[in-house]
Amino acid sequence: MKFLKSAGDLASRREFLLAASAAGLAATPSLRSLAQKATSTDASVSRQNDLGLGHNPTRDALLKFRPDGTVKPFAGNTVICHIPQQCRFRDGTTALHDVLAKSSFAHKLGILPPESYHMTLYPGANDQDRSLSSWPGGVPLDAPIERCSSLVKARMEAARFVGPFPLRVRVDVPRTLQFGRASTLRMVGADAAAERALRSLRDQIAEVYQYRAPDHDTYGFHVSIAYTMADLSKAEMEEYRELLRQAVERIVAETPVLELGLPEYCTFRDMYRFDPELILRAG
Repeated sequence: MKFLKSAGDLASRREFLLAASAAGLAATPSLRSLAQKATSTDASVSRQNDLGLGHNPTRDALLKFRPDGTVKPFAGNTVICHIPQQCRFRDGTTALHDVLAKSSFAHKLGILPPESYHMTLYPGANDQDRSLSSWPGGVPLDAPIERCSSLVKARMEAARFVGPFPLRVRVDVPRTLQFGRASTLRMVGADAAAERALRSLRDQIAEVYQYRAPDHDTYGFHVSIAYTMADLSKAEMEEYRELLRQAVERIVAETPVLELGLPEYCTFRDMYRFDPELILRAG
C-alpha cells in the first residue's frame, strides 16, 4: 500500500515559496537576510506551537468549543486509545479535571469530561477541516462525514497492524510542565522501543487513511484535559502551573508507566464522546 499524499506533497505553499525565494535570492545580501529572518521566524513559531505558546484560543479550540467553553458540534473519526476506566492514571486525571473546574480561571477553559479521556494515535478526519493534509485519500472532499467514516472503517476492518500491544506510555514531565496552554499531559513511549512502536503504528494508520499531515513525524502524543479559550493572566498562569505540578507529581508517582487499551477506530459528534467502531486487529 502506498501513500497517496507524501509529506513533501503536503508542504504548505508558504513554505515552498519561502524555500524558493531563499534559494533564488541568495546572491542578494539584503533579500537573503530577509529570507533567513523569515526562516528563523518559522522555526520560532514551530517551537511555540510545540510548547503550546502564543495567543488563545487556537483555531483548533474554536472549532471544538464556543468562547464560553461550551462544546460545539465537531463530527469526525479518529484512532485513539481510551484511558482505562479503572486505573490510578484515570484517578489522577480526574483529580486534575476537578481542580481545573474549581480554579479561578475555569471560565476561560473548555473542560473535557473524564469519560472522554484518551490518547490520540491518529487525528483522522473531521467535517470542518477538509484539506488535502487532513482528509483521507480516495474520499471526495465534499463527502458527508458519515460516508467518510464508513469508508475508512471498511479499510480498517481489512487492515492488520503490527504491535506490540498493549502500547506502553509515560508522562513527559518537563514538556507537560512547560506547555503553555491548559491543559494536556504530554505523552511519550515508556522507553525507546515503545516510542518506536507508537511511531510505527502511526505510519501504518496513515497507510490506511492514505494521507500524512505535515506534522506526521513530529506529532506530540497527549491526553487532553481542557482547551484554553482565553489567555490566562500572570496570576492565573502561576495558579495553573502549581496545580498542574501537584497533579503531575501524583500521577507519575502512582503510574510511572501506563498500559493503554487496544487502539480503537472511533467516530465522534463532539469532543465529549468517542464511540468505538472497531478495535484495530493485529496480524
